[in-house]
Amino acid sequence: MSLTSVDEVRALVKTPLSDADLQVLIDRIEAEITRRIGPPQDDEMTVTHTVTGYGCEDAFFLPGEAAEIVSVEEDNIVLGNDEYRYYAGGALERLGARQWFGQVEVIYKPVDDRAARKQVVIDLVRLILQRTAMQSENVAGEYSYQAPVWDAEARRILRRVAFGGL
Repeated sequence: MSLTSVDEVRALVKTPLSDADLQVLIDRIEAEITRRIGPPQDDEMTVTHTVTGYGCEDAFFLPGEAAEIVSVEEDNIVLGNDEYRYYAGGALERLGARQWFGQVEVIYKPVDDRAARKQVVIDLVRLILQRTAMQSENVAGEYSYQAPVWDAEARRILRRVAFGGL
């Protein structure tokens, strides 16, 4: 089931799309957000997300904000709470004299960002529907249109719920 309903989008975005076509667009956008940062949290705060990667220097970055860090492993060794520090913004710092080394696996509970995700979906639907093939247009000096850089605008919108690499 989709997090964002067709009615929520229709309340804020004027579109000629049928409900079925609009739902397909909503589902596609939500799937891309989930692929990038994991599933949304639920009312019971039971959703966990696992991120595996390699640490760089003394910071390891999560793709989204964490409400709780469940566990941190470095090269299959579980770290204690006193061996790392979590900062708002998704950064894990390795404490002690050493930096992150090797493969890092973090299991965490994401913050409940469902309201922000809904707004991002609505804004991305609007952006997709507004997208035109032309970069700019000028009619006899009376009318001028300059299109945004569509991909950059989409990344800017996605950054409201995700960090890094977008």
